[in-house]
Amino acid sequence: MVFASIIATAAAVEDRCLALAMSGGGSNGAWEAGVLWGLAHDNPNIQDFFYDVVTGVSAGAINTSALAGYAPD
Repeated sequence: MVFASIIATAAAVEDRCLALAMSGGGSNGAWEAGVLWGLAHDNPNIQDFFYDVVTGVSAGAINTSALAGYAPD
């Protein structure tokens, strides 16, 4: 019950910051890149995937640097 009220409160707030954190590791980085590509190319609501902050470690940092290079449309 406590978590439901926290989620409802957070959803009601319009001023929010969306963050994407990516993990490291060679195979994780390849998997993350494939998922991001799929989400960007197969989703008609691309605005759902705009992030205010992107961060990552190791291979995730490489993916976030590539992701940060694209301006939102």
